[in-house]
Amino acid sequence: MELTKSILPDFVPIQLNDLDRVQLLNRKDTKFIFLEINLPAILERIHPHYHILEIDGNYSFEYDNEYFDTDNLLLYNQHHNEKRKRYKVRFRRYSPTNKQYFEIKIKTNKNRTAKKRIEVDEVPARLKGKFGSMVEDLLQLSPNEFSPKINIHFSRITLADINFQERLTIDTNLSVKNGISSKIFNDLVITEIKQSRYNPRSEFMKVLREMRIPEMRFSKYCMGILHVYKDVKYNRFKPKLQQLNKLTTNYQQGILN
Repeated sequence: MELTKSILPDFVPIQLNDLDRVQLLNRKDTKFIFLEINLPAILERIHPHYHILEIDGNYSFEYDNEYFDTDNLLLYNQHHNEKRKRYKVRFRRYSPTNKQYFEIKIKTNKNRTAKKRIEVDEVPARLKGKFGSMVEDLLQLSPNEFSPKINIHFSRITLADINFQERLTIDTNLSVKNGISSKIFNDLVITEIKQSRYNPRSEFMKVLREMRIPEMRFSKYCMGILHVYKDVKYNRFKPKLQQLNKLTTNYQQGILN
């Protein structure tokens, strides 16, 4: 990570208000997972094409997420069963601004991502008032069925391309816990390109294709749930788990891709 930090000042810095140009609350997401040891080389190649979010001399920021679900993990199972329209319900604290939001993330049946959110002062144990109303309106479910199920923490670097057509997030140091069990995803980087419409000519995508790093659908929430909860259904996630295990095994054996 030290080598990564030394490269980040090479990017042209932008501020939070600049990111408003690529807020993209309704968007097409494309994800890639690779080993952290590959990140410095990738950043070196893309830095002429992207700006970086910088606040008070910092380029990497901490994100804390408290996810809510039903006792039978309805939202997790919707994702596992590949329901075309599905949801995630969470409170998220953004360390760049120290603000917290209640967010409902929606994956539409057209495979687009939309997000509804409101700013909050603190994270409640139950979804009441305006939070409950959002759940009822968007999910058509009783908010009383929901409670905190998992906490997810990671560090994020945020980039925007020089034309402000896409936003790129780079997440490292991913850890999950539920008060009983925990899991740290060592050595992995989860990246996501957010675009108003899919554009395979993205400079970031070009670099990853040249490095033979494929797209990978990945949900931090689902991967976290199946690692810290016992007896959850995960047969459809087995190929993804095998890919992740292969990545970490390759790293241990000295194979970088």
